[in-house]
Amino acid sequence: MPRIVIIGAGSAVFSKNIISDTLRHAALDESEIVLVDTDPARLDLALRMGRSINETLGTRGSLSATGRVQDALDGADFVICTIGVGGQDATRKDLEIPLKFGLRQVIGDTLGVGGIFRAARSIPVVLEICQLMAEKCPRALLLNYANPMAMHMLAIHRATSVRAVGLCHGVVNTAATMRMLVAMKHVAEEEIVTHFERPWNDPERVLEWKRWLELGRDEHLSYTCAGINHMAAFLRFESDGRDLYPDLWEIQERPCFERFDPVRFEMMRWLGFFMTETSGHCSEYLPVYLKSETEIARCALRVAGYLDDVANLNAATDALDRRLSEGLPVVSPDDPLSVEYASRIMNAVATDRPFVFNGNVHNSGGALIANLPGDSCVEVPCVADRAGVTPTVIGDLPPQVAALIRTNINVQDLAVRGILHNDKEFLYQAAMLDPNTSASLTLGGIRELMDAMFEAHRDVLSPWLRSRRLGWTAARHESANP
Repeated sequence: MPRIVIIGAGSAVFSKNIISDTLRHAALDESEIVLVDTDPARLDLALRMGRSINETLGTRGSLSATGRVQDALDGADFVICTIGVGGQDATRKDLEIPLKFGLRQVIGDTLGVGGIFRAARSIPVVLEICQLMAEKCPRALLLNYANPMAMHMLAIHRATSVRAVGLCHGVVNTAATMRMLVAMKHVAEEEIVTHFERPWNDPERVLEWKRWLELGRDEHLSYTCAGINHMAAFLRFESDGRDLYPDLWEIQERPCFERFDPVRFEMMRWLGFFMTETSGHCSEYLPVYLKSETEIARCALRVAGYLDDVANLNAATDALDRRLSEGLPVVSPDDPLSVEYASRIMNAVATDRPFVFNGNVHNSGGALIANLPGDSCVEVPCVADRAGVTPTVIGDLPPQVAALIRTNINVQDLAVRGILHNDKEFLYQAAMLDPNTSASLTLGGIRELMDAMFEAHRDVLSPWLRSRRLGWTAARHESANP
């Protein structure tokens, strides 16, 4: 049975899904699962939870925990990485400090100033994990969930030889949302209006959303989605061979449906394709929304809304802890698999039964998506089986979609260069070219913000990045041939 190492296991809600999913596969139900986290309390919670799941499901998995990555990796077959260096305190700084300078973000984990600093904190640690993998489990497959996804995967490819694929539920969740909207064509407008009049976290609003998602459940759904993480286009969207795009075009003309996804419906009208990720995410990757109070109100964007999501995750973690303390199960034997791909990929490798999913991989000189940079991370359909993970060749994306994506790849490329070469100027330049940041701030304002962010994150950045500051002339000469 495989040895599976989960690094960052203290993210209890995520770990619950991964452990539960894994043990529900017959080929994995006796797996050796090693949990790793630097927070002892969170690690203890994850271990208690994993053992509870094992007992509830009647499986024979072996679960253990350690605070040291190097103690966990010997002989590993799969390594699942879901770290976030700096934790919630760093996430709060990623959102609150830019806001003081006039830069609005919603999530701040993928692009922009928030994404750049999340990458600067985490990539050096992920590369240390990769170095240990090369020594202790060179044949293992790294399943990376750490954000910003594209920057992490690009750094892994440029700096290591570890087998790796980046996983995100954005594609499958977007597909479910699109199918739900099509299935809701005949829902009364009054019902939808009432739904959006309720507060964001109103339990009734949440229940309605779940009911509508169930209405759209479709075992015949088929699609092709490609681009980059959080900015991939659904090139094909069908059910049992029937094109569903005409239904989406019909729906987007009704104002009540526009409220479900205002940014992505607007981008569909401009580009011709529905995109990942949510409207809140998408607004951060474009220069036109978050700079404007009017646009923020029109699209109901929740500036710094991710802080509410973090609070909800904390509440869910506390609820798990209480159930375990009371001796109650945290899963049911009848629960379905979550949307996460990890267990399905591991099962496919173990059984040689192929599993198709969207993964984040290197573009291999343009071999996968020809009109995106060859040295970039792309998100394309992949097949997992005993051979590992094999990506699908897409060819050219529609030119307008590729043009939009390239604006984001520019930021990813410069940020990764800055982190790998310990050159802070590349990080300043990445912020300068970020669509939302450059639309919102002057160049002087960007530099002041970046200075403040470097100072705020001093304790969780590599010594080189927190100590050295290149001048303009030095930056031009030293960075000419990185």
